[in-house]
Amino acid sequence: MFLLPVQMVGCSHETSDAVAVGRVRLSAAAVQSALESLRADGIAAVLLSTCHRTELYWAGDADLQPWLEAQLVSRTSAPLHVERRIADLAVRHLFSVASGMCSARFGEPEILRQVRTAWITAQSLEATDAMLDAIFRRAVEAARHIRIAIGCDADPSLGARVRDSVLAREGRPDGQLTDLLIVGAGDAARGVLETVTAASMRSRVRVSLTSRSDDRAARLAAANGATPIPWCRRDEQISVADAVVFAVQSTTPLIESRAAGRLMAAREAKALWIDLGVPGCVEPGALPPSVELVGLDALAPPSRRDVGRDRRAHMALQRELARFAADTQRRRIGSRILALEERAASVVRDAVKGSSDGAWSADTADAVARRVTRALLREIAELSA
Repeated sequence: MFLLPVQMVGCSHETSDAVAVGRVRLSAAAVQSALESLRADGIAAVLLSTCHRTELYWAGDADLQPWLEAQLVSRTSAPLHVERRIADLAVRHLFSVASGMCSARFGEPEILRQVRTAWITAQSLEATDAMLDAIFRRAVEAARHIRIAIGCDADPSLGARVRDSVLAREGRPDGQLTDLLIVGAGDAARGVLETVTAASMRSRVRVSLTSRSDDRAARLAAANGATPIPWCRRDEQISVADAVVFAVQSTTPLIESRAAGRLMAAREAKALWIDLGVPGCVEPGALPPSVELVGLDALAPPSRRDVGRDRRAHMALQRELARFAADTQRRRIGSRILALEERAASVVRDAVKGSSDGAWSADTADAVARRVTRALLREIAELSA
């Protein structure tokens, strides 16, 4: 029990409709604006917003649940269940989220990158404090350890699933793929791009990338050996690509079924469209026969419960929480060493002054007090480990 003054409030796919949660996802600009507003009010916070959860972590006793609920309600009319956790339960929840234990696909790795990105974003805006930084730093470390404990039972990443889906299609008679287009430049798109541009696929598939931000797409494409496509030319590239991965955040469909018909009207060979959006980027409905659409639920269905895997994960989680609690206790003790030394030295000096024995000088009394205090603190620290 470390009872840190930290709180969490948010909604997720675990207690609310996944599509509704996806619709309230905050853009990078909205996250920045929210953090700057909180910082102006003197509140240190980190805001995590993905297609499956939007959660605010903050330090202090302020009640920010009404504030976050107002942010969410303005983006959807669908009912959302907002949860709140404080102190130890907030820290435990963050460790569980970062490790993928709360994900629809148990142990998936994308969420760890998203947690780390949310923390770095808050740091860059000077919106965190020392306590939040310590908690998120340990959450990232703990997530890596927990994933090791889960082992090979963790679900594959979205990138690996997309790669396998593309390779499986490539082996079919009508599935000779030469061009793959990734739409988006966020965490999901980056994970797919890094996987499919591995050396084993570069010789067989030409990979291109487009995003609403041409500069961001150019940087990400250059880092992974892909070809950047300007956003204004996305329709042209979608119509000729053999496979398209939609991994862009959009509250409304990026491709309507009627528009899909126009885009693919001149195409004879079947194209593979993989939609990773929540909500979907491609409007469900009558798509042209030249399109084979694979949604997120089909590509990466929710994990089934596995007792052995869950037990290993929870045991690893408990170990990480115990280590964090012990380290927190040591830091508290360390921060009070000087104050305790001064107090002990003052008590000894007063005792010497009131004594008729003049054998001890004030310096000797100080030295004795500090040595005794440090020895006691070391014993306490060892017992709390």
